Amino acid sequence: MKNKKLLLLSVILALFIIGVLTFLNMRPRYQNLTAQEFAKPPEMPALIAEFNHGPSSVDSVAFSPVDASLVASAGIHGIIKLWNINDTDVPLAILNHPANYTFIAFSPDGKLLASSGNGEELILWDVASGNKVNSIKGGFAPFSFSPDGNQLATAYKKVKLWDIRNPKAITEVATLPFNEAKQVNGWTCAVDISPDGKLIAVGYASGIINVWNLQTKQRVKTLKTSFLEMEFLKFSPDNKFLVSGGDNFLTRLDGYVMWKLPGWQRHGEVQRADVDNLAFSPEAKMFALVNRNYGGDIAIYSTTTGAPITSLSATAWNGTFSVELLSSTAARDVSFSPDGEMLAIGSAEGVLRLWKFTPQQLAHATTPADTVRIIYLLPESRKVPPNITEKLDKSIRKVQQFYADEMERHGFGRKTFTFETDENGKAKIYLLEEQKKLQIPDFDMSNDIWLAVVEEDVGFPIGVVHGQNKVFEYPTKYGKINGGMIRGANHGKLVSISTTDGRLDWKIAAYELKYAFATITYDYVLLNTFGYGSRHASLYDDEPSALKRFLMRANGRKPWGKNWVQLSKCEAESLDKSRFFNPNQPFFDRSPGIEIHVSDPYAKNPRHFQFEVTDEDGIHQVQLFVDVSKEPWRVEKKFQDCQILNGRTQSTVAFEVFNPETKTVELRMIDMYGNIAWREFRIQNETSKLPENP
Repeated sequence: MKNKKLLLLSVILALFIIGVLTFLNMRPRYQNLTAQEFAKPPEMPALIAEFNHGPSSVDSVAFSPVDASLVASAGIHGIIKLWNINDTDVPLAILNHPANYTFIAFSPDGKLLASSGNGEELILWDVASGNKVNSIKGGFAPFSFSPDGNQLATAYKKVKLWDIRNPKAITEVATLPFNEAKQVNGWTCAVDISPDGKLIAVGYASGIINVWNLQTKQRVKTLKTSFLEMEFLKFSPDNKFLVSGGDNFLTRLDGYVMWKLPGWQRHGEVQRADVDNLAFSPEAKMFALVNRNYGGDIAIYSTTTGAPITSLSATAWNGTFSVELLSSTAARDVSFSPDGEMLAIGSAEGVLRLWKFTPQQLAHATTPADTVRIIYLLPESRKVPPNITEKLDKSIRKVQQFYADEMERHGFGRKTFTFETDENGKAKIYLLEEQKKLQIPDFDMSNDIWLAVVEEDVGFPIGVVHGQNKVFEYPTKYGKINGGMIRGANHGKLVSISTTDGRLDWKIAAYELKYAFATITYDYVLLNTFGYGSRHASLYDDEPSALKRFLMRANGRKPWGKNWVQLSKCEAESLDKSRFFNPNQPFFDRSPGIEIHVSDPYAKNPRHFQFEVTDEDGIHQVQLFVDVSKEPWRVEKKFQDCQILNGRTQSTVAFEVFNPETKTVELRMIDMYGNIAWREFRIQNETSKLPENP
């Protein structure tokens, strides 16, 4: 009898539990208590048209300055085509310039098109009819129209000014330099006339730029660069900047330099990779840079801050990768439409492509840079949790305060990062819904740090983003020890954290942001791809295991619960120069140098690793990582030590490594502008003795 009662009670209890669970499962999962507003995720620029120029590469492109529907392309063999952007099949006109590597530009009123190459003449074409109007004899590859269209400057051995008010009767009016005593050695490489018509800048193969006043014929400024091959020299349309770019075949220091007018201060300088050309948007709020490395990407930057806005390929990515693909699709030239909403890109495969910017990308040209932005990833089976925007706002403010407390604890004041806010001063939350099924080209994270929040029990595919952790290479010298290329990465990164029903552990968020602020993470790599990056462990600690994360949460409300996420002195020191803790500063990234010398590679006693480091931007801190992986087919590194250099442009730093099995080391260097560069070295049989007292 007693057993029957127990059985009956058990059945009743089981039915009660099943009923409660059924009720909880069938009721609406979420009830929005307050209205929530989300921002739309940033999309990639849209590819709106493709024009088949021909079998040769498109080396020069130009939009009409008065008609956004008219664009011109020039091929390697002198073929020029005029296109209406609404007709991708038949060009409006086909012109033939008798020279290879043709360069083209419209006159300011859009009535003339000028073409030149490595031949012996510059040709003026009537745009309306497609007929040749006149020509100027001489090898004039670089040229520039005056803003009123009355004059044309051409560069060969010297710069000449031509009166083209009557293009059928062109006359020479002046030759530069105006003062022969100020003649510069070297071939004339580039020329440009300022938008107000008062100045003319002339670039030489010696890297010198002379700026002259066209009215007084006096030299007003001499600028020095390292570019022995000056690819471009341009005033910005708002007349506030002058930029020059090219390469140095002796030092391999390629890139661009930008000066701010009228004081001629260096506004930005980047020495990263081969640069073909640069184009300003019509309002000069952003510029596009043609980069021959990595398939010839087009990178879009803010002119004011130098911050990356987005990036484009000369072709649509089809999921395959090969060196042949990169070389055949590399971008050659770029041009903004007169309304600034489109970008024309010419590629090595002979195709001209038009891309249209989204309103968000156009807005990014004027919004604060180097910020943290938050995106909530909503699984298909879920509804938006109640008050998730308010919860995330509170959480990110706690993280922001935590970093301020930690920086102050280490003596750096209450310095912290900023996050994007809406018009009400609340954290702006972007919503990405799984059912939208976004693909890689649809979602752009090229700019800033993105904190992705996803429900913990749902496997949401966050690999639908573009632009984060984009790696580039610096010019690199090679020594005895097997070293990879010196590499860096842009400031756009993605970190993800999990949440349960909108409840976010701010300490987990603070911990994960360390990767974005101070470290760069990669997947494991095979040893035969040495030099292409590897996964880094966190500074000073391993990534928490599942058990450790559980204990973190269990202790989260206790005073000692946040100790595991606290910043070390080295971490706080590195963040002191991070661009995210010092936003909207001028953008400089000159080429760094990292060389290594090591004592007996197989010594059992501590080995001394000595590094020679250089950086004209000033070196803030260096960090050493050593391999810890036991598997021979991959490389995994962990933090070893750091040293502060306080802005020195060159230094010798030494570290002790106690593990005789260490075969791979990496030195990471942070400059005074927050740029991070790193280089891996494989320790082999070469031996380079250190001084007795390094």
